[in-house]
Amino acid sequence: MENISYIALSRQSTLRSMMNNISQNLANMNTTGYKEQRMMFTDWVAKNGDAPFRGEREISLVQDISQYRNTTVGNIEHTNRPLDVALSQPDMFFAVETPSGTQYTRNGNFSLDPGGQLITNDGYPVLSDAGQPIFFNEADGQIEIKGDGTVSTDTGQIGKLQTITVDNVQRMIVTGDTLYSAPDNQDGNNGVTIQQVDNPGIVQGALEKSNVNPISAMTQMIDVLRTYQSVTRSVESENERMRNMVNKLGDIRA
Repeated sequence: MENISYIALSRQSTLRSMMNNISQNLANMNTTGYKEQRMMFTDWVAKNGDAPFRGEREISLVQDISQYRNTTVGNIEHTNRPLDVALSQPDMFFAVETPSGTQYTRNGNFSLDPGGQLITNDGYPVLSDAGQPIFFNEADGQIEIKGDGTVSTDTGQIGKLQTITVDNVQRMIVTGDTLYSAPDNQDGNNGVTIQQVDNPGIVQGALEKSNVNPISAMTQMIDVLRTYQSVTRSVESENERMRNMVNKLGDIRA
């Protein structure tokens, strides 16, 4: 395979990954608490096996190696719903109980199930700082959630929302659009250290919107599409050159 084909294929593969990444962000631009995913790339110089004959000892290739999250806080939109809460600081999460164990989210669109249990919009119990579900009863009236996460009604304090921070948010594992798990840090590698936050600055009656900028994402999508088309034209042009060369060599030998 010609060097231009190797280079073009590596570029096309990267562009496809970029397009998938942008599409995912656009699909979640209205998802509460969603964090924009961005791509990481690397380039390297590969040895060219044809160098003794072609005079080109090395070729430069590119590859997408990972994704990382943009952790900036999205717009805080006031809903005036007492069970809606938003975290005004980055790298903090609410703790919820899932079938896979405790996981974490910034989506504070909470509600009550028929039993009076505080749950996420996926139906998972929201945990208190004691690691227990939070329940309301029929006698509880006006609900107040303070900045430190303390939950009270006109009958008294119910509990306190568990909010945590981690030492490296990029190591948290995405398990849903706004749900994350925290890998164990016992071996000291690739895990995270979790710490509860005493005063996370919770805003009641508000939700943190996605931090995806739709105009920027659409602009990126157009740029990726045009670049992909340009690379495709280069490959087609090179293929046409090779066909012409083969035809001319055939004519000469004939």
